[in-house]
Amino acid sequence: MPLKTRAARVGSMDVNRMAPVELRVFALFAAAAAAGQPITIREVAGLAGPNGRTIGSRSALTIAGDLVDSGLLALSPPLAAVGLDGPIEVSVAGRGAVESVAKPVLPRPLAPTMPELREPTAPPDSVRGPRPTPEPRVSKEARRPREPKGARDGEQIGLKRFGVLTVPPGLPAPLLAELTAIVEGFRAHQASGAADLTVVAELTKRKAAALTVWADAPYPLGTGLVRAEAERARRAYETTLQQLAQQRGIPWESARPDAEPGGHWAVSGLGEPVRGALTYIGRTAPGTAPVARLLALVCLLRGVGSGTANLTGPDLRGVCGKDAESAVGELTASGWLAVDAEELLATEEDPVGCGVPGAAGFSLGKLPRTRSSGWVARVIGHKKLRKQPAQVRLAALGITAHSDASGDARAELDFLAGLTATDAEGVAAAAEVLVAEGWLTEAVVEDGVLRAQLATDHLIFVDALRTNTPVQTLQAAAKAAASAAEAGAG
Repeated sequence: MPLKTRAARVGSMDVNRMAPVELRVFALFAAAAAAGQPITIREVAGLAGPNGRTIGSRSALTIAGDLVDSGLLALSPPLAAVGLDGPIEVSVAGRGAVESVAKPVLPRPLAPTMPELREPTAPPDSVRGPRPTPEPRVSKEARRPREPKGARDGEQIGLKRFGVLTVPPGLPAPLLAELTAIVEGFRAHQASGAADLTVVAELTKRKAAALTVWADAPYPLGTGLVRAEAERARRAYETTLQQLAQQRGIPWESARPDAEPGGHWAVSGLGEPVRGALTYIGRTAPGTAPVARLLALVCLLRGVGSGTANLTGPDLRGVCGKDAESAVGELTASGWLAVDAEELLATEEDPVGCGVPGAAGFSLGKLPRTRSSGWVARVIGHKKLRKQPAQVRLAALGITAHSDASGDARAELDFLAGLTATDAEGVAAAAEVLVAEGWLTEAVVEDGVLRAQLATDHLIFVDALRTNTPVQTLQAAAKAAASAAEAGAG
């Protein structure tokens, strides 16, 4: 800003005619004065401007200088003698505005009378004598040995900055050592070139704890800016835990610091929408026969979003077997499905669009419906299950969808009974069939919960849920890996 323009602004500064950002700066100084607390220029620089960004230290110094020059504020020590982080005592003038008063023009002092200069005269040769031999010049280092540099009074040794924060002198030694260790940890992780969310989570957790201790220190060590950075670190820690849980295929709740140790956490990813569909079928209970509920599940996953499930006669017979006609009739009679049963049973190649009024209000979220529908089709079409009754295939779906990454499954009996259209005894009988067929290695009912262990050969269905990958893709990859291993061994 030109000097004349700035002088005019300072002379006519009034709180009633200030710009919004100037009012904010003045209000911050006034609040500090009312509280009797010092303030720093860096804190003033953190105020938000009209564009939403901070005004910065340059604007903070300029506005503060204008307020001082106008007489609205008095700062001690002066701005010229304090840095960005030096504490400033503030006092506010008792009037709201200062009239423009012309400064008195003082007479310029006259230049002092200079003594008369004369040309130097050389002494006679008889007085001059012989010229002395000059001594060899000695450097400053030779004259005065250099002393090792030490810390000046109040100067911080070691860590100077921690992110956007300036490390002030006076922090406790343990806290300063922890901050230094955190910085070195982040640098080492970055230099390794391999992203490890476990390391990032631990470092971020330590960062949040250290900044909280720093923020709890009395002013001027602990400030609002440090408190805000501690909160940001805490949110970053939670975000890292969520990413870590997603990477491991486990629910976010299981990765929380306060998660119950030893708890059972079914796989996330595709597992969540599949479990949601199974729960929806068990809760709404479409039809009374297990085969009707199995058909309802298939139509739900195929028709979600569009409201229409495309089916052919072979699709229908593959799901329902010889009970296809009765299953379609039961769902259409209840209004859960809208289709001409005879047309659907007669078609062989051209799919028939089946209206699914029963799917109204159900959503799979952001995941594509084809992944969930394909997973269900792969399970019920497995060679160990395809010829089993509908209640056994539904039980296999419910138990597998509630497994963790190791195949340990826990499902409520009430949920499985509603899904399979049976009772607790029927669920236990279906679990025994699954154990006999080799889908499960064991199944036990305790306190209303079915606990089971999925066979190792079928953990690929759990991996498909965990990684949101089609089962056939994982099967092809496993087959290729086995072929490569055999070729290497040969």
